Amino acid sequence: MVVAMREQGYAVESPEAGFYLFPRSPIPDAIEFCGWLDEQHVYTLPGEAFERPGYFRLSLTASDAMVELALPVLAEAIGSFSTAAP
Repeated sequence: MVVAMREQGYAVESPEAGFYLFPRSPIPDAIEFCGWLDEQHVYTLPGEAFERPGYFRLSLTASDAMVELALPVLAEAIGSFSTAAP
């Protein structure tokens, strides 16, 4: 997941432990970004819930099939939001 997200253009560190990733949102408002992902049925949490504004949390406990469905949506999201940035 880390490699795929980096290839898509997300800034994401490899987790040292745990079951979550905290990629940087492609826009400053991670709540808005997570809302868009939610509309596409990719469920994340904005980093504000974890004192990490500007980031969003992805669970690594998803099945392989769920990850395969989410990756194209994440690619679309970073492409759409990155080109919309000022």
